[in-house]
Amino acid sequence: MGMIRFVNVQGDVLVDDRRKDDRFMAHDGLMLDPMGDYLVVTTQASSADVHAAGKMTRLGPYSYLRAGGNRLVNGKHNIVWIARDTKAFLARIWALAGGRF
Repeated sequence: MGMIRFVNVQGDVLVDDRRKDDRFMAHDGLMLDPMGDYLVVTTQASSADVHAAGKMTRLGPYSYLRAGGNRLVNGKHNIVWIARDTKAFLARIWALAGGRF
């Protein structure tokens, strides 16, 4: 299993690392441990390409990708991100993405 890699990151793309309880913004070239448990979320004005589990996933605005181990779950959301509400925003998307693997 290769690393999880980000390219073509535009705008605010949030990454929530459930194993380390850490939240940060993605950037071009960011690489993550494939054995982690991550939620990647685009906002109303962002996008990114994520290479994970041997495939490239294009995340447009209002998208999420759950990546961890050899599993990927992606979908759309309709939640507007406001910086001060980041934890609540991510909690709602985690619920959409299926909770714990």
